[in-house]
Amino acid sequence: MENSNPYKSKQIFEVILQLGLIFLILGFCIKLLLPFMMPILWAIILAIVFYPGFDFLQKKLKGRKSLASFIIVALLLIIIIAPTVLFVNSVTASIVELKAGVESGTLKVATPGQNIKDWPLIGEKAYDFLYSLSTDLKAGVLEYKEQIVELSKKLLGSVLSSTVALLQVILSVIIAGVLMVSTSAQNLATNFIKRIAGDSGDEFLNISVSTVYQVVKGILGVAIIQTLIQAVGLFGCGVPFAGVLTLLCLMLSIIQVGPIIINLGVIAYLFSLDNTTAAALWSVFFILSGLSDNVLKPLLLGKGALVPMLVIFLGVIGGFMMSGFVGLFVGPIIFSIGYKLFAAWMDDKPETVIVQSDL
Repeated sequence: MENSNPYKSKQIFEVILQLGLIFLILGFCIKLLLPFMMPILWAIILAIVFYPGFDFLQKKLKGRKSLASFIIVALLLIIIIAPTVLFVNSVTASIVELKAGVESGTLKVATPGQNIKDWPLIGEKAYDFLYSLSTDLKAGVLEYKEQIVELSKKLLGSVLSSTVALLQVILSVIIAGVLMVSTSAQNLATNFIKRIAGDSGDEFLNISVSTVYQVVKGILGVAIIQTLIQAVGLFGCGVPFAGVLTLLCLMLSIIQVGPIIINLGVIAYLFSLDNTTAAALWSVFFILSGLSDNVLKPLLLGKGALVPMLVIFLGVIGGFMMSGFVGLFVGPIIFSIGYKLFAAWMDDKPETVIVQSDL
């Protein structure tokens, strides 16, 4: 009995040492992967969404998976990068034109209409600011120097954040292309879910995949279509900073607020101009555009709600706070999957056995 105690102590020490080493390695690996966590999650979502198209394409190409994946990745990158380049060129041209106008002294600001004063909350301040710029540009800039500098800092921060988000999306698309081709990666993900979920692994796997499809169609799909409709109106009516407003419309549509705030501002701006007839026509367009999600959601979601709206809202806000623009997409999808898995686990109750007494 006395000889067994040192042996047991040695065994316990070895187990503790092994567990400590395992946790140390796991912690180090997690720390290395943390910067890539959101791109990897986004890549998994993209791989699930575009896998049916990849499967169809690789069959048409007689099993050449690498070529099918390259075509899909190239198309996605073109769709992402091309509008970004156009937007950056437009903003750059505006900045260069503004700078040239300031240096040459030819920059003029039109006298604002009196009806701007009727805008709620900001009407008086907006009119005073625009009027001071129209009468004496330099004096107006000096008067509102602090506000302009603060706004410039926020815009610069937003540009840097958007650049990082764009790079994350590009990296995610490339990783998604690798995941679609790699059979080992697909098997690893499937086996991991089954290992965690046990006997319910297949059910949880189906729930995860179907939830991704439904969220992309019902939330992101509706937001993108509604934003495209908005973009037609914003660029068509000639409102300033149409590209920035389109981006804001996309963000507001994703978080289920809708572009109503942007539309009200645009309508107020249009009525501040002289052409009342054009303003009235564009107002009808923006009202219909703001209500278009009420038609699109039933068409894309089908019967029944996907998840409670609170789940989507919390996922979007939490994702945005955690990861910026990319989180707007990843947040609601991951949170919806978690909600679905939790609901499935709660519904999976053990059968109640009723024991009848002989008494």
